[in-house]
Amino acid sequence: MKKILVAAFLVILMIISSCSGTKSLAGYQQNAETAYREGDYQTAMNDYQQVIEHYEKSDKQKECPVYAKAALCALHLGQTDVAEDLLNKDTYTNFVTGNTYLSLAKIYRKQDNLSKEMMALQSYEEKFPAGEKPDTVNVRLFTIYVESENWEIAEKIWPELSENERADEQMLNQYFKVNKALKKDVMCDQLASRLMKLNKNNTTALEWQAVKYFWQAENLYQTSLKEYNNNKTNKQYMILLKALDVVTADYKKSLDYFNHLYKLDPKPEYAQYLGNIYTRLDEKKTADYYYKLAK
Repeated sequence: MKKILVAAFLVILMIISSCSGTKSLAGYQQNAETAYREGDYQTAMNDYQQVIEHYEKSDKQKECPVYAKAALCALHLGQTDVAEDLLNKDTYTNFVTGNTYLSLAKIYRKQDNLSKEMMALQSYEEKFPAGEKPDTVNVRLFTIYVESENWEIAEKIWPELSENERADEQMLNQYFKVNKALKKDVMCDQLASRLMKLNKNNTTALEWQAVKYFWQAENLYQTSLKEYNNNKTNKQYMILLKALDVVTADYKKSLDYFNHLYKLDPKPEYAQYLGNIYTRLDEKKTADYYYKLAK
C-alpha cells in the first residue's frame, strides 16, 4: 500500500513539475514579446534564449517557435552573427516563414557574400513561390546572376520580371550585358536602340553602336582592299569604290557616336578610336590630335 502511495505521489509531482515548466516556458515567451513591443530588445533576447534553451536541451529544436523572433532582437542589438545563426536554425523548424530567408539574404548582402545571398533567395522562391515579395526577389536574383556572370540563368529569369522592371534603364543595361556575353548581337542592337530612347547619353548603348559601326567599316575596308589588290581590274576597282562609299558612311556613324562618348567621358580608348577613324577619313591633323590624347 505504501509503495502504491509513493508511486502515485511521484506521478503527481511529475505532472506538477511538467505544468510548472510549461507555465514557465509560456511566461518567458510572453514576457519576451512584451519586452520586444516596448523596444527592450535585450530583455526580450534574454527571455527568448530561455525558451530556446528549453527546446534545445530537450532535443526538440524543430518545435522551437522563437528562433526568428530572437534573431530580430539580435539584429536590433547589432549582433549580426547571432542573428544569422538563429535564422539558420529557424530554417529547420516547423515555424519557418519566407521572412527568415529574406532576412538571411539581407545579412549576406551586407556581408557582400553573393553566393550565400543567392542561395537564401533561391530557397525563398523554392519554398514560398507565392511569397509577399516575389518581384523584389526576382530583381535581386537577376542582378546577382549578372554580377556572378551566370549569363544563361540571368537570361532565363529576365521574362519573370515585371514589365516596369524590364523597362527600367538600369535593368536594361544589365540585360544588355547578358546578351553581349552570350554574343546575341541582334538582341544587343535592339536593346541599344531602346536604351538610347530612354537616355540619349546612355554610354552602354553609345559604345555598342560606336564600336559596331567602326568594325563594320574597318572589316569591309580591309576585305574590299584585299580583293582589289588580288585582282586589279576596272570591274574590281568599281566594286572597291562602291564599298568605300559604304565604309565612309559607317565610319561617319561611328565618329558621331565616339564624339558623343568622348564629350561625356574623355577616355584614351575613345580617343584612339577617333584617331583611327580620322585616319581612314584622310584627316591626318585631326587624327594626330586624338592619337596624342590616347597616350
